[in-house]
Amino acid sequence: MQERINGTVEPEVLIAMQPLGWQAAAVVEYERSWPIRHADLQTDLSVRIMALTGRQISSEEIYTDGHLAVCGVDGATFRLYQGGDLVLVRACSYCATGHFESPRIGDLSDLGYAISAWRPLHEDCEDYPPEDLPDF
Repeated sequence: MQERINGTVEPEVLIAMQPLGWQAAAVVEYERSWPIRHADLQTDLSVRIMALTGRQISSEEIYTDGHLAVCGVDGATFRLYQGGDLVLVRACSYCATGHFESPRIGDLSDLGYAISAWRPLHEDCEDYPPEDLPDF
């Protein structure tokens, strides 16, 4: 009230009185683009799975949070990031826990590597050939 009488306003008060501007615009754009990002990720993952596996996946079978999309195909879990990186997600080859992402999958050869030769391991797990593991 005193500022109005004297005609002076502290800089902190001026900043607090201004609308958010760029922040509000960013939030509005985020909310506006949310359904578009979901649909784009679902479509992109579906198309890429079709190209790699020949399997048609509907959008209802794909989970997305707007930043990544996830889908299971015949026991394999694919994850697609908004930036375009497609990876396979697997558990540790030794203890069968955790989640590890394969190197980027760009073509059928990359997928073949991720399915057959890639063996994700926790730091403390050892990589033994299956014939060396005891039977329980």
